[in-house]
Amino acid sequence: MRRLWVVALLSVVACSEKKGQGQEAVQDKATAALASKDEKCPGGTVKGCFDAAVEAERKGEVARAAEQYTRVCDAGVARACTVLGTLVWQGRGVSADPARAFSLYMRACEAGDAAGCFSAGICHRTGACAEKNDAEASKLLRRACDGGDARACANLGGG
Repeated sequence: MRRLWVVALLSVVACSEKKGQGQEAVQDKATAALASKDEKCPGGTVKGCFDAAVEAERKGEVARAAEQYTRVCDAGVARACTVLGTLVWQGRGVSADPARAFSLYMRACEAGDAAGCFSAGICHRTGACAEKNDAEASKLLRRACDGGDARACANLGGG
């Protein structure tokens, strides 16, 4: 009986170690996305890079901010994809590219950023950066509203 208890305990420990390794792998992947230029991202972390992007944009260094938002978006931060999409849409710090902006908004939306869903919905509503499609616009705006974006609720005529 004692041997069975030891085997069970070792199984639990092994499973918890594997679980921890999975989490480290995700963090390592995100960190690796920033590793090539971590002097631009404090601590070489995704958060450090996002904070540096916000600060660069605040200082008017929009090209540098766009570069950092790109790296953070590529590391999987949905909000960074939305902000980058807006810079791309406006041609601030990067070439204006409506199709790329829409792609970034959709990437953010799919990752759970309500503001990304709102912007993608507006793209469909206006036809400015995606095919004009009222049904798709309404679907994306509903998703944004359900996610807490007040602008989307207002565009749907309520909330």
